[in-house]
Amino acid sequence: MVFCGLAVAGLAADADLGRYLVAAGWLGHGVWDLVHLRARRLGGLVSPTFAEWCAVVDVVIAAELVLVH
Repeated sequence: MVFCGLAVAGLAADADLGRYLVAAGWLGHGVWDLVHLRARRLGGLVSPTFAEWCAVVDVVIAAELVLVH
């Protein structure tokens, strides 16, 4: 819900602020993936290789949105 909220807020805001809001959502989702990776109690819910891959992709996209403009 939080990530979707940031995406919708990014659409409603002006272009510069929207870019930062969407980047925050991507970065937050990357952190969320790392939480899934580290949480052993979620065994089998999220594949460790998928969580690693998704965390890296999410953080790279967030960095691209902030740094490349």
